[in-house]
Amino acid sequence: MKSESRKGTRRNPIRVLVNCLPPGTPSRRNGHASKGWEMWARNIGDDGVGLQWSRQWAAARCAHCLGVLSSRKSSRDVCECKPPQEKLKKGQKVRLDGLVYTEKGSKSMQGRIQWVRPAKSGRTCEFGVHIISPNHRSFFHTLTAV
Repeated sequence: MKSESRKGTRRNPIRVLVNCLPPGTPSRRNGHASKGWEMWARNIGDDGVGLQWSRQWAAARCAHCLGVLSSRKSSRDVCECKPPQEKLKKGQKVRLDGLVYTEKGSKSMQGRIQWVRPAKSGRTCEFGVHIISPNHRSFFHTLTAV
């Protein structure tokens, strides 16, 4: 698809909570879902998706900030409220879990980060992800019928 036609594709204003895993992280580890950044997926199109990370949303769901993990002594940094733009850079491959569901559950999709736009205040950060999973357009085709 040429870049001119990609800019003109129709977007669907659906908001979905997606787990964005850094490169090289498996979707499940020891039987549990791997921790990544929870981001809101918006502007889903046949070529990609826009993701938005919010510090307010992350702080409300972070066990470290809520004080649940304060009794544990841990040498590693466990806070999930750190902005993802420090780890996720343009051109990196990421795995998106929760973007598409089938009868069997969530289907993990591969994507490549096209752009990163952190807010000046640091409260939000937006990412543009181009979906590179094979046969991904068959899942997004049903959105255009709505």
